[in-house]
Formats: sequence, C-alpha cells, structure tokens
Amino acid sequence: MLRKFTQTPFFLRKIHPYLVYVPGYTSYLLRRKSYLSRTGWFVTLRKSASIDAEGQPLPWFTYSMIELLKERLPRNLSIFEYGCGLGTLWWSEYASLLHAVEHEKEWADQITAQAPDQVSILLREPGNSYVQSVGEKGLKYDVIIIDGRERMACAKEAVKHLSEEGVIIFDDTSRPRYRRGIDLLRESGFKHLPFRGFSPIEFLPCETSLFYRGENILGI
Repeated sequence: MLRKFTQTPFFLRKIHPYLVYVPGYTSYLLRRKSYLSRTGWFVTLRKSASIDAEGQPLPWFTYSMIELLKERLPRNLSIFEYGCGLGTLWWSEYASLLHAVEHEKEWADQITAQAPDQVSILLREPGNSYVQSVGEKGLKYDVIIIDGRERMACAKEAVKHLSEEGVIIFDDTSRPRYRRGIDLLRESGFKHLPFRGFSPIEFLPCETSLFYRGENILGI
C-alpha cells in the first residue's frame, strides 16, 4: 500500500520542519490529523459530552483506558456503576445486565430514557444506601465502576460484590483524596494499573485506574 505523501520520509524531513513555522499549520494538524481529532476530543470539548468523533457515547475515562476496554472486554457481563452517565449507554453494549446508582433524579431519568432493557438505574441519596446499593440484588459483578459519590466507601464495598474474575475501574485516581481508596484495594489483593492522559471534555491530564487479580475478564 502506498503511503500518503505526508507520511513519507521526504515530507517529514524536508518539508514538515519548515511548515511548523507557517501560521495555522500546527493548529491544522491538531484539529485534522492528531490523536485528539481521531478520538473526537474537540467535539467533546465543544459539546461538553463524553462522546466519540461520531457522536456516540463513551465512558468519561482516559482514552488509553477506553482503548484497552475495547480490545479486551468480553460480552454478556454483569456490571455495576457508581454514578450513571453516557458511559452507561456504552457499557450496555457489553452487559447482559447493568445496574447503576445515581443521586440526581433528573440525570437518572435522562439516562434511563435512552438505555436498553438490561439497564436498571437506582436512585439513592449519598450515604449508606448509595454505597451499599451494589449489594441490593445479591449479585457478584464482573465489572464495578467507581465514578460517583462516596468513592472511598464505595471502593471498600465493591470488593465484597465482585466476581472471582471481576475488575474494578476507579476514575480520577490522580486526586490526592482518593489515595486511601487505592491503598485499600491494593491491601485487598488487587493489582493497580493506572491509565493517564487525555479524556473526553477535560484539557488537563487525567487518570483512570484498573484494579484486577490474577485471573480476570480482561486476560491481563
């Protein structure tokens, strides 16, 4: 397959170094050719919504985490989310059942109206009922996502309701106030794999962490 002229050594060595001084060239590269363009980051920034370049829902995680999940997630999973959102719609494609807890009624109603039948959203006020909602159905989940309120307590509770091969995804783990949650999961026997970089909407570095054990649904 022939390479595009802009990918040839001649262009990259002889032309590109001079074009970077042309006003607007670097902006063009970022908006038309870059990783940020391909992922739809500029779209998310304008619309303040966690979506891809085609306008489809994405989890509000780092793009590197999303790429890993796309490559390795099996289907027909049991999933629990602390905090629902557009990511709930994305996760539903992988779920035989998905339960989420949310504290804002208007937002919960909005996501419920778009969600398929296998999705159930519980409305709970922050506090014990919110944290313990993961145990209401008496199930063990293959994926538990911590991306809502009471994250420290939710991390502790999630361990009790995870399947043997299940994984926990904990968002915004770069924030110092969540350090104890990371330590708690490590002390509970989980390995910690952070994914850093850009995420939808955000323009500062972000971090989403994966917690897993020896045998897990992602095969890592």
